Amino acid sequence: MSSRFTTALTIYAFAALGVFLLAAPWSPVWESATTAYLPTVAGSWLRSGFTRGFVSGLGALNVAVAWSEARAFVRWPDGRPS
Repeated sequence: MSSRFTTALTIYAFAALGVFLLAAPWSPVWESATTAYLPTVAGSWLRSGFTRGFVSGLGALNVAVAWSEARAFVRWPDGRPS
């Protein structure tokens, strides 16, 4: 595989995972999955605002890394922005 293709695939993976992690904890699917499948202490911990915020923060970090990599990916070889 070429280096540019691998870099583009990495950017896509980080961005897609980041968007998923940003949105998933606040969706109804998260609530129903943790209520139905984890009726224990772990379920209540996963439904807490702290855990949801932490997971969303990881998603925001992934999006930031993808954005940074994408900006470096589209620069000209001499370093000037495109």
